[in-house]
Amino acid sequence: MFRKTLASVALVAAFTGVARASDKADVKAALQKLADSPSYTWKTTVEGGWGGAETTGKTQKDGFTMLSVTRQDNTSEAVIQGDKAAVKTDDGWKSASELVGAGGGGGGGGGGRPSPDRVMAMTAQNFKTPVALALEMVDKLDNIKKADDAYTADLSEEAVKQLMTMRRRPNANAGPQISDPKGTVKMWIKDGVITKIEAHVTATVTFNGNDNKVDRTTTTEFTDVGSTKVTVPDEAKAKLTAAAAKP
Repeated sequence: MFRKTLASVALVAAFTGVARASDKADVKAALQKLADSPSYTWKTTVEGGWGGAETTGKTQKDGFTMLSVTRQDNTSEAVIQGDKAAVKTDDGWKSASELVGAGGGGGGGGGGRPSPDRVMAMTAQNFKTPVALALEMVDKLDNIKKADDAYTADLSEEAVKQLMTMRRRPNANAGPQISDPKGTVKMWIKDGVITKIEAHVTATVTFNGNDNKVDRTTTTEFTDVGSTKVTVPDEAKAKLTAAAAKP
């Protein structure tokens, strides 16, 4: 009887492990299918944390990516191609390297604070699409479960810390300290493709000796898969071409 009980427990554990592996494989496949699509549009909204933000983007595989980020009353736009980027400023389009090297330009702030244009340039230089970021996070998911057309999972501490620190101010001299990180994620799949990702994270963030409780929800929705068109202004293309020509 005892041996039968042990065998049953082992069978259930093995089945659960296989089910979770299958669920993770399904999520990876749905993300990869979106990443491999010719193009798509996305919209990301951030609530909580250090203030809300909204990002919209359009991307073509191995082509251009258009990015628009709105924080409070300020909207910044950028075009990205490979590791080169151009940012729209009040003085026209400028390459990201121009803005970062010149200390910002186009409306810089005082007190050592970078201008919105420089912040956007630094964001564009280090940009990864939300799909690429999600693919990096898949292996850091725990307790992944399927419910109807969605998957839920817990984010590992490492994943929460990564999500918290990637949004810190680009002129900060030292990164914040993250304690008690917790997070969950929910992903929706339709026709084998990811359509929506919602991540909720909480933590205590210590920066410059100050503790801040952070409770943030980031929601990304994907649309127009395969039919998105990316139209890049000629001035932005010229800046990208010039940047690519530099050694």
